[in-house]
Amino acid sequence: MFEPRGRLEENLLDVMAAILDLGDARYACLVEKTGIVLEMPEADGPLQALRRVIEAQAPAILSLAAQLAAGGEMEDAFSGWADDEFLVAVLNERVALVVACPDAEALKAAVDPPLRALADGLMRWKAAYRLDAQGRGLFVARPRLDVIVVGRHND
Repeated sequence: MFEPRGRLEENLLDVMAAILDLGDARYACLVEKTGIVLEMPEADGPLQALRRVIEAQAPAILSLAAQLAAGGEMEDAFSGWADDEFLVAVLNERVALVVACPDAEALKAAVDPPLRALADGLMRWKAAYRLDAQGRGLFVARPRLDVIVVGRHND
């Protein structure tokens, strides 16, 4: 019933690799408010700049779904990056998968099964991800997975 943490992390990386392949993407990471907790591939060279943008904007990325739902002013979480589109999947406003890819809308259309597997794995990997933004557990509410497409910036 309980898998070792290292095995769960390997499974998460496998699902992230499948998502990268589906979207012909070049980078994916899991981000919390404090920064990136897992990434694929490991950021070096040009990906280091992308990693810095994502880490600097971690709180804004996690709040994208709430900002969209509120309908007011939105912080542009990816304003420092114009080279990619982004697929962002936010689980319970606690952790987000960020995928840098050439066509985020096409990836969104194909990614549902692996995203469900990723959400399941994330909730087993870290108990805090099972809580919603108000701190309620899954026995009160179902997990919330918001999928957002962020287009390329033409600055």
